[in-house]
Amino acid sequence: MSSHHDKIQKLAERLEAWDYKIDRLENRVKGLPDEFRATAQEKYQKIKDYQSTLQHKEQSLKESTEHALHDIEHSFEEVWDTFKLLFEEVEMEVEVEGT
Repeated sequence: MSSHHDKIQKLAERLEAWDYKIDRLENRVKGLPDEFRATAQEKYQKIKDYQSTLQHKEQSLKESTEHALHDIEHSFEEVWDTFKLLFEEVEMEVEVEGT
């Protein structure tokens, strides 16, 4: 089993990798035609909200004890799964509507 620090590092790396994807998606949403941009922007904002939630959970993990790690980690994974699904939905809409 990984140490507390290793788990936190792994989660931080996941978030950092997604930061780049989110930035790219933002530029693609801005480039959509007006009739599609509003819907995509609304969903993009939800992604940003989830990103913020994940960052707060990451901070909680850093401040937690080893004992509390499991509960926080489970909560993080639930938000992470929703975040990824929403990101993929917006990304697919941008690809379909933007072409």
